[in-house]
Amino acid sequence: MLPNLRPSSVSRHGFLPLLLLCAVQGCERFAFVAMLPLFVLYAHERHGIPTPTGLLVLAVFQALSQLGGLPAGWLADRGFGSRASVLLSATLLACGYGELALGPSLLFWPALGLMVVGHSFFRTGLHVLIGNVSLGDATARERVFLWHYLAINVGYAAGGLFGEWAHQHHGWAWLFGGSAVATAGAVALLSAGWPLLPSDAEKASAASSVSSPTASTSAAERMRAVWLLCGVAVVFWLAAQQAGSSLALFAAMSTVQEWTVAGRSFHIGPGHFASLHGLMVLALLPAFLALNVRQRGQATSTTAKMLWGYVATAAAFVVMAGAGLGGGDGGRVSGGWLVSCYLFLSLAEVLLAPLGVSLVTRLAPKDKAGQAVGLWFAGCALGNGLAGVLGLSWERWPHHRYFALLAGSALGAAAVLLPRRRRIDWLTALSSSASKQPETCERKDTMTSSPDLIIHKPNDSLPTPSRAVLLLATLAILVPGGMAIDWGQSLLIRGLSSIVSGLALLLGGSYLLGQGFECLARKQAANQI
Repeated sequence: MLPNLRPSSVSRHGFLPLLLLCAVQGCERFAFVAMLPLFVLYAHERHGIPTPTGLLVLAVFQALSQLGGLPAGWLADRGFGSRASVLLSATLLACGYGELALGPSLLFWPALGLMVVGHSFFRTGLHVLIGNVSLGDATARERVFLWHYLAINVGYAAGGLFGEWAHQHHGWAWLFGGSAVATAGAVALLSAGWPLLPSDAEKASAASSVSSPTASTSAAERMRAVWLLCGVAVVFWLAAQQAGSSLALFAAMSTVQEWTVAGRSFHIGPGHFASLHGLMVLALLPAFLALNVRQRGQATSTTAKMLWGYVATAAAFVVMAGAGLGGGDGGRVSGGWLVSCYLFLSLAEVLLAPLGVSLVTRLAPKDKAGQAVGLWFAGCALGNGLAGVLGLSWERWPHHRYFALLAGSALGAAAVLLPRRRRIDWLTALSSSASKQPETCERKDTMTSSPDLIIHKPNDSLPTPSRAVLLLATLAILVPGGMAIDWGQSLLIRGLSSIVSGLALLLGGSYLLGQGFECLARKQAANQI
């Protein structure tokens, strides 16, 4: 039996809202995943849409749902409110699923439009509310988001099973009708529990109570950190998307599918490996919750855990690169390679998906929390798009090279975060102390006699690099890379150029990536001061 996993700062007044929001999230994921695997088949059978077009429609639908989080978060921060966003979005989703259940082609595109708007508002609003439930330390906030992620995965598992059952035994009307009922249940839960949810008025008053020049400078720096985290997270979403693309193809084409256990033979296909990934995530989440409870005062910082998440992501694809070199490039290898990969990938997902959005909501200024969550999901959309672009190279490259590129990208993301870890931890502590309004470390201003909070800045702030350094790092990658793809050069020159360009990319690529994110963050922060 698990220990008491209730966050210490989420007591009677906060634990019920947490349960309510987790139930709402579970209903929304149940409805979405019941539809997701069968959407292309539904579009073809019911509305005559060709399969390639259906795949494109699904990809655009998911991308718009994620990118829509940016304007949705902006509207929520500008006065619409997170509570109203979630209630409106659940209502729109229920209407969209209901229109698909009715079946006429006339309602197909309006239903998708309603669902795009619904998902956009739901993601940003619900994550902001989840973050507002926990008013304690980083460990308590992590625990809240781990509970939330557990609800997401339970909804995923139950929704997938329901979708298959409803489609096989009762048809499309039951499938989409069940999704509509689930989202209508979310609307009912939100309406009944409206007084329990964190108030937007309280959030606004908390933000206005810390409006000094020091606080505004701190808010700008924290938004820079949010931009950096969301930018680096593109690499994680790129890697996570491989579970439904390259890893599924490797399972189908390059893995031995007949397993013999105790004299009995079993067929193991791509779907079984995908299910194993989901089960691993579900098994790891309670373990992380229990570890989170025991950490208390000696907790590792969230940024450090995310660094380990990127290392675990790299390890997953190093394993797959080894599988390619061990025979998977041209033949079939044992499924143990994929099992090991999914174990590392599941560990990385638990460390990065819930904890990443937890850190983003903790760093974000109170009046920009919705925009910060929107940025997080915009990174998700970009990562998914890059996964599609990278997939064009699947049949052109050896498998080990494809997976090695993913491993190198994950290590590059870790290299970007590592030198900035202490600074992000300091900004996290600053946001916590600003929200709690501590009375220690105060001094009186001689002109105003009002206390100003003094928090010492770490000495590890990174200097702005010179343009010459950036130019040299870029040329070290591009010049040998250009020679490597020049077919007029001899094979020896091209091979040596490939090695030099690869080493320069490994050593300097992460540096350039980090500086690019820093530049974007500085511009965004300057516009917001």
